Amino acid sequence: MAPATYDQVPHDQPAYDQAAYDQAPYDPAFYNQAPYDPGQFNPAPAQAGRSGTGLKVPWKLVGIGAAVVVVGVAAFLAYGGPGNDAVGTTSAGSTASSAPEDAATQEQAAAIDKVLDASKPSRGKLQQGLSQMLHCSKPGQAVATLQRVTQQRASQVQQAKKLKVDALDGGDALKRHLVDALTASQQADAAYLKWAQKRQALHCKGKTAGDPFYDAGTTASLKATKSKTAFVKLWGPIAEQEGLPARTTGEI
Repeated sequence: MAPATYDQVPHDQPAYDQAAYDQAPYDPAFYNQAPYDPGQFNPAPAQAGRSGTGLKVPWKLVGIGAAVVVVGVAAFLAYGGPGNDAVGTTSAGSTASSAPEDAATQEQAAAIDKVLDASKPSRGKLQQGLSQMLHCSKPGQAVATLQRVTQQRASQVQQAKKLKVDALDGGDALKRHLVDALTASQQADAAYLKWAQKRQALHCKGKTAGDPFYDAGTTASLKATKSKTAFVKLWGPIAEQEGLPARTTGEI
């Protein structure tokens, strides 16, 4: 059988229903709707801090938190951060304890310097008296001078023995050398005095070198010089630290 042609398709079924179309009521609201707004389906995210949007921040809690931060920073600055409490305490304690030690060092060094000041003119007077007696010029004055020097030396020995040196570096050795030096010097002065008195009695006659009193004075003087040298070596750094004059063996 041959296929049906266009003319053979039945026409009893219309392509659309005209009656149904004509019966649909006209609705003006359908055509007057608000335009399409994408925002109504994709609302903008809430912005922090804007009133009416996003999460509301309790400002009272914010103020308390800020106060805590300020107090914490102040504590950090005051105490130097964690682990520094012991350091700060030690530093303050060291400063407080070092002040009395410095004062004691200055006081003890000054006391030694005072004894040294007294010993210098005594040495000068000794040399003057010996020179006068050797040349037999004013022998009476020479003997009186040597007597004063001997007394001064004895007083200086006692002053040196009473010195406090516990705050000085090497204080015990320093004091020992000073006492030994002054004691030997006092012994030399006493021996020279006896020689001068003997020489005066002999009207400046007799020998000098080889005289037992004069030789004893020379021996004691050499011993004093040895102790003075040891003292000066220890005294130098202390004198420099305390702003006191340095000494030589000839000045003691």
